[in-house]
Amino acid sequence: MTVLACLGAGRIGGEVAFLAATLGLVDEVILHDMYERISIAQKLDIIHAVDIPVSCDIKRLRDADFCVFSAGSARTPNVKTRADLFDTNLPVAREAAKMLAGFGGNLVVVTNPMDIFTWYFAKHTTLAQEQILGFGGLLDSRRFSLALTSIGITGDAHVLGEHGEHQVPIFSHLEIDVPYVVREEILTNIRDSSMPIIKGKSGTIFGPAYHICNMIKYIVTDSHQLITCSIPADGAYNIDGCALGLPVVLGRNCATIDDSWVFDDWEENKLRDAVDYLTSLCRRF
Repeated sequence: MTVLACLGAGRIGGEVAFLAATLGLVDEVILHDMYERISIAQKLDIIHAVDIPVSCDIKRLRDADFCVFSAGSARTPNVKTRADLFDTNLPVAREAAKMLAGFGGNLVVVTNPMDIFTWYFAKHTTLAQEQILGFGGLLDSRRFSLALTSIGITGDAHVLGEHGEHQVPIFSHLEIDVPYVVREEILTNIRDSSMPIIKGKSGTIFGPAYHICNMIKYIVTDSHQLITCSIPADGAYNIDGCALGLPVVLGRNCATIDDSWVFDDWEENKLRDAVDYLTSLCRRF
């Protein structure tokens, strides 16, 4: 039995619950939202489609194998960066940390600023650091892949750093050399790639939900899949004091940082900028 709980049952939480159920990744769903009517509506919508138990009892959270934290305010066209949501969503994260007492599964952090809240839960819950995974790297990497494909470049696309303005696309692992000026153009492209979706339908849903479900699948199947996700660095790559996107191998009950990657000067400088920025915010806790 694999049980998924969603703290925040709105757009992303509800879509993750539905997609995980329809893909057969989980056997039971637990939904919680500060607006009870949303939890109940999502429950009914799911069970009208899929034969799966759905509970709205938050006390069941400790029975879950996975918890997706997507509660709080989402980015809008008026919110310049994800980090600007820090003060708005901090009270929501504090409440979620209380609810996670007794939870022993894997926590997937989605609420922005995601890297900051990944660090917050690592410091303010009893969960081990490898149980707390910040979502964003897979989505950013997919957007990077699309940007590369549009100019005729193929290869594994990975984005490290912040899920935000200080993201770091890794070019040095590609088979061709990409000039710095082209790198900067691509970086600007992927930074801004979510805004047309936000302006068009008030938020990204399908992309995040799909990649979050992939994270769950990699853990459930003990795949040892290499992905990018946010995790407390804990000294890896000489980084400490923050969580950020790093190469991570996912397996059942295990998320291990792959510390073997080598970066070129452009990537190293961008990564250090991300560390400085995220560390300054993480110090606020």
